[in-house]
This record gives sequence, C-alpha cells and structure tokens, in this order.
Amino acid sequence: MPDRTPVTLHDVVSEAPLGLTPLVPGNPAAIVLGAHTSDIHNPAAWLEPNTVLLTTGLRFVNAERDELLPVKLVEDLRKARVAALFFGVGVYFDQVPAKLVAACKQAGFPLYTVAHDVPFHRIENFINQSQASPDAYVQKRALWISNDLLQSISAENPVHALIVRLAMACRGTAVLYENSGRIVESSGGGPTHLIWKELRDGNNASGTIVIGQWGVMARPLVLRGEGFTLAVASRNHRVLKDLGDVLLETAQRLLAAVNGIARFSDSRERHENTLLLTMLQDGVPLAREFRHWERMRAFRFTPYEPLRAVVAASPAEEPVDPSFSELLLRGAEASGLGLLLAENGRTPENPPGFHAVVSNSSALDAWLELTAGSVFVGLSEPYSDLARTPEAFREAEAAAGIARRQIQAAAATASGTYRGIVRLDEVDPATWLLARRQSAPDKDKLNRFVEALNVDSDLKETVICYLVNDLDVAKVASVLFVHPNTVRYRLKKVETLVGGSLSSARIIANLYLAFHDDIDALSQARDESPES
Repeated sequence: MPDRTPVTLHDVVSEAPLGLTPLVPGNPAAIVLGAHTSDIHNPAAWLEPNTVLLTTGLRFVNAERDELLPVKLVEDLRKARVAALFFGVGVYFDQVPAKLVAACKQAGFPLYTVAHDVPFHRIENFINQSQASPDAYVQKRALWISNDLLQSISAENPVHALIVRLAMACRGTAVLYENSGRIVESSGGGPTHLIWKELRDGNNASGTIVIGQWGVMARPLVLRGEGFTLAVASRNHRVLKDLGDVLLETAQRLLAAVNGIARFSDSRERHENTLLLTMLQDGVPLAREFRHWERMRAFRFTPYEPLRAVVAASPAEEPVDPSFSELLLRGAEASGLGLLLAENGRTPENPPGFHAVVSNSSALDAWLELTAGSVFVGLSEPYSDLARTPEAFREAEAAAGIARRQIQAAAATASGTYRGIVRLDEVDPATWLLARRQSAPDKDKLNRFVEALNVDSDLKETVICYLVNDLDVAKVASVLFVHPNTVRYRLKKVETLVGGSLSSARIIANLYLAFHDDIDALSQARDESPES
C-alpha cells in the first residue's frame, strides 16, 4: 500500500467547496487527522489531538455576559492540541461572537468561519475519508477541482476564466502560450517568461521543471490547427505531484470543449451573416427595415448609421484563400467595424472575391488596408436606408469595375501601381459615366475615335502625356525627353488623324474619354514619383 499523504490545515482551508474563511489563521503545515461536530460545553475532553472542532455556537446562545466562556473554551482546545475551530455561521449567529474572536486572537488559536450553505458533514467527510484511504483525499479533491474548472465554460470569456481557476486550484500560476511564446492568458505571479524559456529549450522531458522555488508542469495541445502550451506552476510542489496531471488533463479537455463551442458559434454566426447579407441584397421592404437593423446589431452595426456596399474580386480571377476571409472577419471584429461578408463563386457574372456591407466608420480605412494586394475593391456611396442596398451594390460593382480598369491600365503601361480601392463618391463625373458603359457598342464608339492613334505608339504616348500634363508642351517634352518641336509635330499629326484641333473642347473631351484609363494610370505614377 502506498504511503499515506497527511492532510494539512492548509489543504483543508484551501478547498473552495468547504466554504472556510480565516478569522485567526493557523499554521498551514499543521496536520489534521480528523473532524468532529460538537456543541456541548466541554468538547475538548472528547477530542483527539490534531483534530478540528466544528460548532454552530449553541453554547454561546444567551451567554453574552459570560466573559470567561469563550476564554475557557479556547484554552481547553489549545491544551487538547486541537488543530482549529470551525464556526458555522447562519444558524445561531450571523457572525462569530466578538468575544470568541478576541479569545482566539489572544491565544493565537486558529479560527475559521464555515459558510452558511456548507453542511458540516461535507467538511467531516473530506477530512475523515482522506485519512481512511491513502488516495481518497486526492481523488475527492481532483473531482472538486474538475467541477470547479467546468464552471469556466459558462463565463463570458471561458479561456480567461479557466486559466484563473486553474491558477487558484494549483495555488500558483497558470499560463497558456502560443507556439511563438506569446502569452494568450495567464493568472498568478509566477515567472511566466522563465517558464517559457525552459519549455522552449525542451527542459520538461522529466515532467516537472524546477525554477527557483517554483515547480512547473506543462502540456502541449492543438486548437484550430494551431499549437499551444498549457503550464501550471506552484511553490507547493506537493500540489503538482498530487494534482498536476489532473489539472492539465482536465484543462486540456475543457479547452478542447471551448474550442468546439467556439467553432459551432462561429458556424452559426457565419450562416446568419450570409443569410442577412443575402436578404439585404435581394431588397428589404421599408416596413421591415427596423427588424433587419436589430439583427445587424449582432454584427456591430448601429441602426441608421451610414453603410457602404462593397464588391471585391481577385485580379487574377483565382479563388480567394479561406484564410483571407478569416482575416477580414477577425479584423472587423477586433476594430469594432460592422461587417456582413460573403464570398463569391467563380462564375463569369461573379468572379472570385466577396460582397459585403460595412459600417462607414473610422475603422473602415484600416480594414480596407487588409485587402491591399489581394483583391481590387469597389465601394458604393454611403447610405443609411436599407432599402437602398441593391442599388448600392450596383454602385459598388461600378466602382469595382473602375478599380479593375485602373489596375489593368497601370500594368499595361508599366506606369505605376494602384491600391485597387475605389469609393464611388470620390470619382469624377467622367469616371462615373465611363463606369456605366454596359454594351460593346459603347466601348467601340470610343475605340473607333482613337483607332488611328492606337496604331502609332509614339502619337498615343504623346497625346496621353499631353492630357496628363495640362496641355503643356514644355512639360510633355521634359517627360518624354524630346524637343518641344517634336511634341508639336506629333500633336499636329494627332489633329489630322482625329479630324479636329486640340484647342477644341470637343476633341479634348473625346480624347480624354477614350484614353481615360491610361490617363489615370499615368497620373497615379506621376503623383507617386519622388520628383513630382
């Protein structure tokens, strides 16, 4: 049979389910061999040494004037080498009589209150059964610890609550690390950075690490495909020896359960997100706007505050990586940005990308930066009438078309790069009108006007540069590294080919519309140039 592990006063009073509160703390290392309940007037004569007396204080009822009663009781208990006095409140007294407290303090005798909702048999069973079986103490305590840790799942932040309870259970520190060493959650005053250094160096092969006065146990785990390490540390090495494995195993299972609950919650949230966005895109009757605003509160929207519709697509028409959508969703959550987002399928009408409704708040700019380089983005003008959402998406699609053409023109002319983000309310009227070209005849009309110029690259480059540089021949010559007379000669040829003078507003307007995307690309490159 294994050696019996003695139960100390500290072991007993540290158990939260026993409801013990110190009034006169005793020696934590004092051995406790038993517990007995008695309200007789001379209990010390019936108690063995190193036992605990539990009382409801019946002997003190109507004895307020007896100054010697509490002094004699404490003296008798001290002489009998009783380990401590546990006083149950809420039966005869709402608090321990002041004279008894004073007597215990005078004699330095341990005194603890028992919460009114804790039956004495719970304390008796805990102490007495722990002595009856070498393993009973650890088993019962492990069960209570498991039940206590289980309460964390119902907390608003279950991971934080679990780590706090874990630290309390090991009477020290609990910490959850990412694989990088970043602390996700921690509680207690242990040397968390030293603990991670030892874990990182692989010094926990034996199961327990000793860092100064601290004992440490740890366990690796995987949540959502990412690695973590859970560690507990305590100055009481016996706690880790007896309960370390139970604490880590129970916490690991609870973290897995929390992870599963979070996945289920995320799945439901994503479904509601997509469903709500689809409803808005299909059109919301005015009579139901308020109801939809209320549903949107769950996604951080404030009713009747301005929104924007968003259409985004991949320039290479490659499917959007699921991690990218996750990044956008988490980014919005972290910044408090209202967001409804759904990915698009790969069809000619809906190329790979996403549709979204976002709050037009101060957090929008930072969120849009997350899309840079992955997709081009078009945003509608701000609106707050949910019934306008279908129209807003048409605006966003037009803005996305502008962004696409800007990127393509910049790539074709090697004249710079675009961020690929266009807000429709910030574009000029010409850009807006060109964005609404829907048919091939619309495009052909403009292309035919400059058909002859497209054949001659020098003439095309010169006229585009001329329009970008405010019709200034000297500037064009400087940019193209040619003589001003060369520029004038080319512009004369342009006038012949387009059938009109470049001093004519009509001819300039037609050229501007025909070469609009190239002009935008060159203007962007000029603005980004350090020399500009």
